Amino acid sequence: MEMEKLLPLVNSAGGSRLPILGQLDPWADTVLDRRDLPPLEADVDCLEAVAGDDVQRESVAAMRKLLMNWRTEPGLMLHCYGD
Repeated sequence: MEMEKLLPLVNSAGGSRLPILGQLDPWADTVLDRRDLPPLEADVDCLEAVAGDDVQRESVAAMRKLLMNWRTEPGLMLHCYGD
C-alpha cells in the first residue's frame, strides 16, 4: 500500500496514537516481526472503523488478508519501505 493512501486513513483513525501504523515514518524503512502482529491488528481495526469509501475499505481488506497470511507463517517479517 502506498503511504499517500495510507496516511489519510491513519490520521482519521487516530494518527500517532496508533501503536504501529501511527509510528511509521514515511521516509524510513521499517521491519515488523511477529510481536508486532497484535497491535498492528488493533490498528487495522481502527482503520476499518473510519474507512469512508470503497477504496479505503478495499485497502483495509487487503491489509487484513496480509495479516491473516502473516499469522499462518510465523517466520515472516513485514517490511515497510519508505521513500
